[in-house]
Amino acid sequence: MATKSEADAETGGGLLSFDIPGVWRTRLLYAYLAVVFAAVLAPVVYTIPAAAGANLGALTQELYVHSIVNSFQLGLTVAVIATVLTTVAARFYRYVRYKNAYILFMTLPLFVPGDTHAISVAVFAREVGITLSFWTVAAAHVFYVFPFAFLMVLATMAGLPQNIVAAAEDLGANEFRAFWDVELPMVMDGVISGFLVSFLLSLNEAPRASVLGGQFETISGVILSIYGAVGLDPTLYALNVFMVAFALVIISVILVLVIIRN
Repeated sequence: MATKSEADAETGGGLLSFDIPGVWRTRLLYAYLAVVFAAVLAPVVYTIPAAAGANLGALTQELYVHSIVNSFQLGLTVAVIATVLTTVAARFYRYVRYKNAYILFMTLPLFVPGDTHAISVAVFAREVGITLSFWTVAAAHVFYVFPFAFLMVLATMAGLPQNIVAAAEDLGANEFRAFWDVELPMVMDGVISGFLVSFLLSLNEAPRASVLGGQFETISGVILSIYGAVGLDPTLYALNVFMVAFALVIISVILVLVIIRN
């Protein structure tokens, strides 16, 4: 049996072995997460006092209300379409032979820059005579949100015991009934999380919405246009806080679903 010194020699020895007690490992993890989240959220928190001094009544103007309603309609449409497509894609993951290649293929949209994709779709639409509208933005947003929703649904679908589905099929259920009655209820938290992520990403996406919307305006596009026209305006702070507050609600729901599953 190897002694501790011999084990240290094999693994690099001493501190290089990263033999950290469990309690300190947990504390270091929490400290690391606290630093990361503080760095990410600090600019957002900083804008809250500035938003408090802004003219919040400006948010009730027809331009903002109309664009917010448009964004919610777009987000819901994109979320429904993306959730259906990603659930089907995740469902067939177990049947493919080259699983890593399959995941890479499904997540390829992650590697396409938003501006490049928006311009490409706009050029294609012009060449084939498609008018830029709600549906051109929706199609581009489905492409954009697909990888994120797919990974969330796949995370729950991949852990599903295969013998449960096989048992349902042995009892006479066809593949659709086995999925609908057995699989879907067991992965519903992942499906809901994918739906919420798709909705949130669509709501906050600006480049594609601005280029491909035509006369259809979203709140993210309005924010971008205001910034381009007048720079940092106090109204932008209020809009930013509104969007962040809504995003935090969505993220909190997703976290609850993840905690409940675990």
